[in-house]
Amino acid sequence: KKIKISTVENKLNEPLIRGMITIGFDVSMYSTGIAILRTTDDYLILEQVKVVTVPKGELLDSVDLFLTQIKDFKNEVAQKHKIDLSIIEDCFFLKNVKTLKALARFGILIYDKFRDVAEATKFVLPTQARRKVHFAKSDKKVKGEALKKEIIEYVNYLLETKIESHDIADAVVLALAGLIKEE
Repeated sequence: KKIKISTVENKLNEPLIRGMITIGFDVSMYSTGIAILRTTDDYLILEQVKVVTVPKGELLDSVDLFLTQIKDFKNEVAQKHKIDLSIIEDCFFLKNVKTLKALARFGILIYDKFRDVAEATKFVLPTQARRKVHFAKSDKKVKGEALKKEIIEYVNYLLETKIESHDIADAVVLALAGLIKEE
């Protein structure tokens, strides 16, 4: 999907960095979204998206399956792109220590596998990335599935796409946050 970069900049009210490739990783225990965005002088291109899924079950089995899929995807990406910036969703403490530990492990595994493909890497909280792309919830009480739906709608509005997966939408938000010029 290709869109005029000026269209996205006008919607964001933010300048985007030209000639850059970012990859966003929405880290999850069972379904990790990945999105690659590329800018030219005139366009923002959604180059590639992927969801890495692992079944619920034994953690080590999940880690092995996750690693295999991440390695395969990395090899595919390395042949097509030189990533300028990799943005990995940082994990935050909810109520479940087991989830926190798994997210931290998966985030570090992604970092390790992609560090030789990406010039730089940042760990960014999802709320920070959403703020950077000016996403605003319709109401402070919006959470869970309703929040995921609003993020999908916002990404589809910005990029004029028809993304249906919240994992992909979250990954796009992370990758897009990396394209916004720092003040």
